[in-house]
Amino acid sequence: IMAKMRTFTFDNGKETKTIEALGYRRAVRSYQSSANLKDDGNIVNVEWTSKKGNLEGMRQILPLGREKKLR
Repeated sequence: IMAKMRTFTFDNGKETKTIEALGYRRAVRSYQSSANLKDDGNIVNVEWTSKKGNLEGMRQILPLGREKKLR
């Protein structure tokens, strides 16, 4: 069984960006590597479609990850 790629939509208030990834955490990591956190702020709204087909949403504080490695 192949893993299903999901489409995550990131909206920081100024622009909307779409990223395809296997999971939520991978999508956020991919987004934050390309996002300009100083200009756009550190909170982003994330939306995706779940396995059951429901539209899910969440507010994510950036950066996400291990504090020690982010410095």
